[in-house]
Amino acid sequence: MAEDKRLVAAAPYLPAELIPDIARHLTTLQDFFALRAACRSYRAALPPSRAVLASQPPHLLVPHHASSPCSLALIHLPRRRLLRFRAPSPFPSAVVASDGARVVTFDHFARELSVIHLLSGDRVRVPDAPFLFSRAVLAGDLVLLITPGWVQYCRLGDGRWREAYCRLGGCGGSLFGGLYMMVGMLAVNGVLYALLNTCQLAVAELMDNKVELKLLGGEVDDHVRDAWMESKDFMLGACAGEPLLIFKVSVKPEYKVFRWEPAEQRWLRAMTLGRRTLFMSGNGFDAWVGPDSPGIRGDCIYEALPRAAGWSEYSLVDDTYELVTIDYQGAPDLDALRKQVWVLPSLY
Repeated sequence: MAEDKRLVAAAPYLPAELIPDIARHLTTLQDFFALRAACRSYRAALPPSRAVLASQPPHLLVPHHASSPCSLALIHLPRRRLLRFRAPSPFPSAVVASDGARVVTFDHFARELSVIHLLSGDRVRVPDAPFLFSRAVLAGDLVLLITPGWVQYCRLGDGRWREAYCRLGGCGGSLFGGLYMMVGMLAVNGVLYALLNTCQLAVAELMDNKVELKLLGGEVDDHVRDAWMESKDFMLGACAGEPLLIFKVSVKPEYKVFRWEPAEQRWLRAMTLGRRTLFMSGNGFDAWVGPDSPGIRGDCIYEALPRAAGWSEYSLVDDTYELVTIDYQGAPDLDALRKQVWVLPSLY
């Protein structure tokens, strides 16, 4: 921290062309924005980008009521403290998803969904959003609101919501009333995948009034069934360009992860993530980061807590579980439902 402050303090005396190199070594967003604010030439030389934000660690987006009843703040994960950085206001009724430095918010009263870029301040509003959905997914310019068996989607700038039922290609009919039902979707390397209630994986193609699902592989094996029976929730995730099936075990704080093996067309148990790290929240899977991300543990799953500012850390390698809670001024009441998601500036 002392080194970062010295860099920011010295920055006004440095040529503007050196500023991006300095920014790559800053490890808090407040220092990054302080450097940008030093002068106009620095601001022009330092637009937010993945290159200059590569050293920024993950942050937890939390509600903040100290200065305004409608604001958000960020908790710096490695330092475990609230940053002075404030997200754009006003704060809508719910934060429902995140994608790097972007978040999806939903105002229940106005029926308005917004995609907000926390670093640039850009906001795209989409009115007439559906009231009911179980999970939200942001994939490029596409927003998906998922209800088992159905998906409602909209492209940013289009402003038109489309509703589609899900069907398996060649099987005919809706998934309602049958064995199969789509429960989750995720874009991985430009491919839209769907997770079925049978824990099977499918490739999804969006159409005007339906989502065509192409089933990959056959029925899941006994290892997946055993994890399924033990779990209280399962979801679709991704890591290093591969789809993941993530189980949250009911009996004890534990996760079981399976990766999709294309050659064998089945889920295989993953005992390691290659020192990579997964981030999850109440919405499900948020993101993954590589092994060189600063201040976080590799081969771990970080999950945001639902009713306190903080997270859990679970290690796939040694099966350890740690609970981290953060007290900060301006936090809402303990019994308030906190819609917390992960923000990863390095994925800008």
